[in-house]
Amino acid sequence: MILNVHALTKSFNGEDILHDVSFHIEKNEKAAIVGINGSGKTTLLKLILRQLKADSGSVTYAKDLRIGYLAQNQDLSGDRTIFEELSKSKRDLITMEKELTQAEEAMKHLSGRELEELSNRYVELQQKFSEQKGYAWRSEVQGVARGLGFSDDEMQKQISALSGGQKTRVALGKLLLTSPDLILL
Repeated sequence: MILNVHALTKSFNGEDILHDVSFHIEKNEKAAIVGINGSGKTTLLKLILRQLKADSGSVTYAKDLRIGYLAQNQDLSGDRTIFEELSKSKRDLITMEKELTQAEEAMKHLSGRELEELSNRYVELQQKFSEQKGYAWRSEVQGVARGLGFSDDEMQKQISALSGGQKTRVALGKLLLTSPDLILL
């Protein structure tokens, strides 16, 4: 079980929005929360995310659970391209890649003990980069973008030129690229 919601109750101004809600989600299970506007769907998500505090009940996560949340309104703008925006999800790998490139350049100008120390650091960083699939991050970004219906040509389109639906697809792509265990939409 990756998520357990037990006897969750939440009210606003004395009116129950959620009352005694209980369910659990297993790994690889898909579930939907369906209801009319104002029925408490967003409130439930905010309680699960601990953005709100329940009046009673509990929300329990599996150890080390990574939750991804796609908010209703996306705040994407600016002159970044779709590829650049999606790549923000791989920031750690991009930083490591830059460090590797800088170390390669620096090693050309070193010798002796300094070269040995930097070489050792380089090997450690390269191992970590490889373990985290750093050599494939660009392909992963492109694959997710294609899966969401963006062509290779569209990858260079600026975020500011996108429709609301396209921005939502970009936000979903960023979320998917973080590889969460639980996705809340």
